[in-house]
Amino acid sequence: MYVKDLRIFKNVPLKDIIIVDNAVYSFGAQLENGIPITPFEEDKEDFEFKNLITYIERLASYDDLSKANEASFQLGSIYKYDFERFIDYYDYEDCEKLMKEEEEEAEEISQD
Repeated sequence: MYVKDLRIFKNVPLKDIIIVDNAVYSFGAQLENGIPITPFEEDKEDFEFKNLITYIERLASYDDLSKANEASFQLGSIYKYDFERFIDYYDYEDCEKLMKEEEEEAEEISQD
């Protein structure tokens, strides 16, 4: 089970982040930020993406996306699960160091 912890984005407040996923547990660390979506099965009659666009356009008018999103889906009240036991928290400084190293490596490659 992969839980995507949005707190990794240190420079963006959680109120300004949403995540779209077909597995509710993947945004279990911040249910109020998650938009559940059905899996895409290459069905030409699948209009889920169009519905998602309409919802996100409406959501954009709110100051706190997480509160508006929670009001729409109410996942916190229907999905009770203790994710804290399963989440491995990252050392953000190590992540930032690794990202910087990867950026420098990519830059070196592009210069060659």
